[in-house]
Amino acid sequence: MTDLPQPPTHTDEFLASLDPTGLIDLMIHDEDRVPRNVIDECARRSDAMIEYLADLVADYIDGQTEGAGKWWLKLHAVMILGLISTERAGLLLVKFMRSMSCKEREDSDGLQDWLAGYWPALFHNKPESVLPILREFCHDRAVNWYIRVNAIDAIVAAARCQGSNALELALEWLAGIVADEDEDWSLRLCAGNTLLDFPRVQHRPLLDDMAARQGFLGVHFAPNDVQQAYTAMQDKAGWERFNDPWKFYLPGEIAARQQRWAEEEAENDPVAWDEDYSLSGNEFQDESYPFEEPYVRAEPKMGRNDPCPCGSGKKYKRCCLDTDEAKGGIF
Repeated sequence: MTDLPQPPTHTDEFLASLDPTGLIDLMIHDEDRVPRNVIDECARRSDAMIEYLADLVADYIDGQTEGAGKWWLKLHAVMILGLISTERAGLLLVKFMRSMSCKEREDSDGLQDWLAGYWPALFHNKPESVLPILREFCHDRAVNWYIRVNAIDAIVAAARCQGSNALELALEWLAGIVADEDEDWSLRLCAGNTLLDFPRVQHRPLLDDMAARQGFLGVHFAPNDVQQAYTAMQDKAGWERFNDPWKFYLPGEIAARQQRWAEEEAENDPVAWDEDYSLSGNEFQDESYPFEEPYVRAEPKMGRNDPCPCGSGKKYKRCCLDTDEAKGGIF
């Protein structure tokens, strides 16, 4: 395997000397290997940087983000806005969510997939004045259900931080979405998962009904899941596993991505045959290499782009895949 690209290093003094255009050019050049101090420097510029990020959103809506570096710049822009605690940054995040819905729909390799689950953390430091706009976005059925679910989680997470009264009101609002027969079924199921994370007695009949209506395939939560949640009666938000989007910029994470890209590229290459078996016509005649019966899995294989069985709403490859592989499971 060829040497992997190394994470770049940029001194804080060098970054401080760059204007916003220079920082953006640097992020485009470094693609997915941008180090954390670059993101922190951009966030430190606050409103000055937001001016440039607003232009990026406009370009994204117009489809002017061709090239790998500019694609990754979209993700960096969201991460930067997540660190800036102003109303303007929050409103631009909502606008970014809307543009993602328009541009990417449900593309399994799109930006929505990379950021799914992280939106509560990205909105965590935003002022309450952003929340009505975000809630309005949740109800916009012109927006695809996948990104709306993430916005719903951000609303409930923000309410939880505001105290018990705000959380209860948010859960009643969430239950109304789950119960709405005119709403998208996939959205209702994902929102139901969130409601199940906060079991309340008055919502039990609704969740029992939703569990009973799900088929064998694509089950988000089964009757047994509802029973377990209401036996434990504990609040446990699914988004808590995604409370640090900025770990993306850790050196170990950068190195692991480069390794993964290299392995996936190698998997897509034509089979490299050993020089002793050069397809001469009799290379498989040797009885020392007997054919074996093909292995048949007892259960269907979990696809990398399938919804994660944990119910997070993220694709499996962006959620529990690494943990399962470390345990020797699934694959």
